[in-house]
Amino acid sequence: MRLILKAAYNSNLKAKRLELKEETVYTHRREGITAMYSFAWIMLFITATTAERAYSCITAVKVVHDAHCSIAYHSIDQGQGEITVDGVQDTQHDAIAFTLGHNEHLHDKIGSTIVFNKVIDVMGLSSDFLSSGVFTCPVDGVYKFQVYSLTASDKRLWLELYKNEELVASVYGYTPDNYAAAANAAILFLKEGDEIFVKTRNEYDVMVFGTPDQIYTTFSGVRLPKSGVEDDISFSATLSTHMVFKEGSTILYNKVLMNRGNGYNMNGGRFTAPVNGIYIFHFFSLADKDSEIWQELYHNNDYVCALYGLTPSEFAAAGNTAIVLLRSGDIVQIKARKTNKLYGENDQVYSTFSGALITRELPNVPLSSMPIAFSVGLSNSTVVSANSKVMYDLIFVNVKQAYDQRTGDFTAPTDGLYEFNVHALGQEGEPTWLELFHNYKYIVSLYSLVPKKYGQTGNSAVIRLHAGDVVYVKTRFDKSSALYGGHKNIYCTFSGYLVSSTY
Repeated sequence: MRLILKAAYNSNLKAKRLELKEETVYTHRREGITAMYSFAWIMLFITATTAERAYSCITAVKVVHDAHCSIAYHSIDQGQGEITVDGVQDTQHDAIAFTLGHNEHLHDKIGSTIVFNKVIDVMGLSSDFLSSGVFTCPVDGVYKFQVYSLTASDKRLWLELYKNEELVASVYGYTPDNYAAAANAAILFLKEGDEIFVKTRNEYDVMVFGTPDQIYTTFSGVRLPKSGVEDDISFSATLSTHMVFKEGSTILYNKVLMNRGNGYNMNGGRFTAPVNGIYIFHFFSLADKDSEIWQELYHNNDYVCALYGLTPSEFAAAGNTAIVLLRSGDIVQIKARKTNKLYGENDQVYSTFSGALITRELPNVPLSSMPIAFSVGLSNSTVVSANSKVMYDLIFVNVKQAYDQRTGDFTAPTDGLYEFNVHALGQEGEPTWLELFHNYKYIVSLYSLVPKKYGQTGNSAVIRLHAGDVVYVKTRFDKSSALYGGHKNIYCTFSGYLVSSTY
C-alpha cells in the first residue's frame, strides 16, 4: 500500500490529480456525487497499481458527474462505461447555452450578421462565437433558439434567424411614432458544424434600440436537456404563406422544421404527447397589415394562454410561452380566438409553433422529484407600481414549489443553468416596461406601447444560478406598468426550467 501511495505522489500526474480535485470541490456538493468521489479515492488506495490507473479512477467519476443530471435516476453500464438515462445512453456531458444582448442602438442597411456586444451568459462555446455572432454547433443535438428585439422610436426592425443558408424564422416590428417589440423561436436538430446566426434583412433600413440598462434585443440558444426518451420529443412548425383562419379554427402550419418523436401532425395542426412529462411550448405570429391577431394555446379542451396584437396601419407581432404537464395522448394546439389574417411568404416566416419535452415523468416518481420547472400567468388586469415585482396568480406548473406567489420570486432549489421566458400585454394605450432580475442584478428588459391599442412584448435569458438565488420580474425603477389580464385572457406569463445542473 505504501509503495502504491509513493508511486502516485511521485508521478508526473500528481499535479493533474490535485488540479482535478480542486476544480471539482465546488461542483460536487450533492450527496451522491460526494459519495462517488469518496469511493474513487478509496479505490485509489486499495486497487490502483500505477499512478495512471489511479488517475483514471478519478477521471471516470468526473465523467459521470459531468453528464447531465436533470433526470432523477442515472445508471452506469460498467461493461461499456456509458452513462444512461432510463436505459438510453446520455452523451450530453456538458451544457451548451448562451444569451447575448445588444446594449447599444444598432443601425444597419446591408443585411449584416449581428455581433451582440453584451454577454449575459455563455457556456460550452468558443470565443469565436462572441466575436463573429455565428453559433457553430459543437456537437450533434436538439437546440432551441430565440430572438427578441425592440425598434428605435418610429423605426423598423426586420431580423432573420438562419441555419447555414436556410431562413428559419423572421422577426418584424414597426409602430408609427413609437417603439415596436417582436420576436420568434425555433427548435432544430443540428449536426456538428452547422451554423446559426441572426442577421438584418438585406437592403432594409433596420434600427433597434439599446442602452446598458435597457437590453431588449437578445439572442439565446440552448441544447435541450436529455428528456429520458430515446428519440427526444421536439418539433418546430412554421407558416410561409398568407393565411386566414376563422374563429375557433386550429392554426395550420405548412412547413415542419423538425418533428422528433412524430408528436406533431401537420395536417391537423396538433401536437399529441407521446409520453407523460413536462413540455415547453412557444408560439409567435404576425398579423397582416391593419389586422388583429389573437391566438390561444389549448391543452386538450383547456385554455392555457394567448397572444394578441393590433397595430393600426401596420403589421402586429406577438408571442407567448408556457410550460405544462402532459399525459400520453394529450393534445396541444393553437386556435384562432377571432378571425386571424396572418402574413407570410417563402422568405418571410413569422408564424411559428414549437415544443419540446423537458423531462419525462417516470413511474412512481412524484412531481416534486422531477427536474425544476415552473410556468405562471396573470389572470387579472393590474397596475404594478414603479420598482415593484409582478405577482403572477395563475399556476400552470410549479415543480418543487420553486415559484412563490406571495413574493413573485422563483428561488433556485439547486445550482444549475436555467432558462427564463417573460411575456406581457399592456392595457389599452398604456406602456409596459418590465425587467428580469437575478437577485439584485439586472438581466434584460421588455417594453411595449401601441397608442390606443394593446401592445405585447417579451424576452428570454439563460442564467447560471446557485441554490437559493432568486429570479423575478419587476417594473422599471421609475415607471409603473398597466398589465392586461382576465379569465381566458392570459398574456402576461413567466416561465423557467432547469437546463442543466452541470456548469
